[in-house]
Amino acid sequence: MVFILNISHSVQGGGIRPFGIDIVPSLAQIWRNDPLICEQDFHIITPNASFSHLFTQKMDFIFANQSLYYLTKENFATTLKEFYDICNDGAIIFATMMASECYDLYQKSKPLPNGLTHIQGTPTNRMSEDSYIRFTSDIDELKADFGLFEPLYWGDYTPINLYNFEGSSRHFIFIGRK
Repeated sequence: MVFILNISHSVQGGGIRPFGIDIVPSLAQIWRNDPLICEQDFHIITPNASFSHLFTQKMDFIFANQSLYYLTKENFATTLKEFYDICNDGAIIFATMMASECYDLYQKSKPLPNGLTHIQGTPTNRMSEDSYIRFTSDIDELKADFGLFEPLYWGDYTPINLYNFEGSSRHFIFIGRK
């Protein structure tokens, strides 16, 4: 899920109005049942579909944690452009991308021409389904991918992996400003 926020400065005391987009249809029911969510502000889209027409106001913050690396190189660029266009000047984006070291975590084919790698589960069968991931090789590639935004911070993190039986789970972090 990608959360997009509008931080209202016009309302006395401010406030946050959350928006969201995702490709998982079952989330619609969860949103419908959550009294804190305005269902009209959350949208299910088909994979790689445009979303810019779904929002009538500019946003102040985009949170895309572990979601953008499923996009082809072309669709990633289109998505970043749409994020940029729906943001107010000064808006912040927080995003993560999976590091190439995670390549060892999966049973995979060679990278495809569209930038994705066909993943065929994990050696331990923790994940048995096929998926497609676009790995990021280093900070320079991360900065280039998010080049529309002024970089405020870039770095990496490795989630806790107590057993380390599948290899690295390193991700890159990008925080930028429009």
